[in-house]
Amino acid sequence: MGTNRLQRAGFAVVALVAAVAILGAACSSDDEQQQAVAEQQQQDQQQAAETVQPEQQQQQAMQAEQPQQEQQAVAAAQQQAEQEEQAAQEQSQQQQQQQAMQAESKEPIVFSDLNWLSAEVQTRVVSYIVEHGYGYPTELIAGDTVSLWAGLTNNDTHVTLEIWPAQQPWIDELDEGVIELLGDSLDENWEGWVIPQYVKDENPGLVSVFDLPDYQELFVTADSRGKARFVGCIAGWACELVNLNKVAAYDLEDVVDVVDPGSGAALFADLEGAYARGDNWLGYIWGPTKPTATLDLYRLEEPEWTEECWNGDQGCAYPSSEVRIAVNTSLLDRAPDVIEFLRAWDYSAAEQIDTEIWMGDNDETPDAGAIWYLQNHQDAWMARVPADVAERVLAALAEEG
Repeated sequence: MGTNRLQRAGFAVVALVAAVAILGAACSSDDEQQQAVAEQQQQDQQQAAETVQPEQQQQQAMQAEQPQQEQQAVAAAQQQAEQEEQAAQEQSQQQQQQQAMQAESKEPIVFSDLNWLSAEVQTRVVSYIVEHGYGYPTELIAGDTVSLWAGLTNNDTHVTLEIWPAQQPWIDELDEGVIELLGDSLDENWEGWVIPQYVKDENPGLVSVFDLPDYQELFVTADSRGKARFVGCIAGWACELVNLNKVAAYDLEDVVDVVDPGSGAALFADLEGAYARGDNWLGYIWGPTKPTATLDLYRLEEPEWTEECWNGDQGCAYPSSEVRIAVNTSLLDRAPDVIEFLRAWDYSAAEQIDTEIWMGDNDETPDAGAIWYLQNHQDAWMARVPADVAERVLAALAEEG
């Protein structure tokens, strides 16, 4: 029985040792597994880091390259713009050289530079188009109606842009083959003797030229010698003689004192100044002009125009004004392209009045007015010239600033 106990005790010890061994082996296996897992995780993290690091480096490199690419794009755009600008300049220079070569082979076209505002502006507009669009050298000769009519018929000038046939009856007396009338400009307009509307409102009985003796005192000034001051046309204008003929025909020689304002601009200034002050004013004016467009004027009644009257003492109203373009016939063969342009020219009263108002508001010259018109009424004048001519004129205007 004691032996059995010893045996059982020995078996128990053996079993315990075996259990401890098994347990130790199990623990050792768990440690190894944990270590393996840890090593695997470390390897995975390292691989992930190795994978992410190039991506981050690539992103950083791309981010670093982006400003450089933008700079390169800006530089390329600037270079392209410079190249385009240089090409445009070279093209402009080539066009100018071509125009200069063409101009050298073309004789100048001389324009009659008549001394009133609409003619001054229109002449500069047309001469600019002829010179820069058609390649002809141009010249302007200043003068009045009478002197420049002689210049046109003698071939000293070649183009007159405002012929007023009603005042220039010598047109009908000219031999054929000297000048040719090409068309109209400035629409159909009027001429006459006027007073401000406020003068008419204050003196309702002042209706016609025949009422002037009864209202003479309204227009007397310190320098009018006791007569009504009448502001007429300047010396050399055809209407100067017409108005003097009217004074005689209406028996007003003892009633009115005809004053020469000295220039078309002075005539306008005289009327506009009196109007601004509310003064009485009597004189001659015509349309289209800035004063007739911006001031309220009353035209004194006159006997109705007839051809018999006009060819006689001219004691009747001015006829409706048909403004014509005239050229010396020498221009017909040597500048047919310019002749075609002038036949198509249709300068309107609205265009002229708009330009005159801009000039008055800005105290500008006819030269500046012509450039302003060309820059601001492009639809009008471009419709009257071929596309290539318009392109050359626009290129010249771009250099005007």
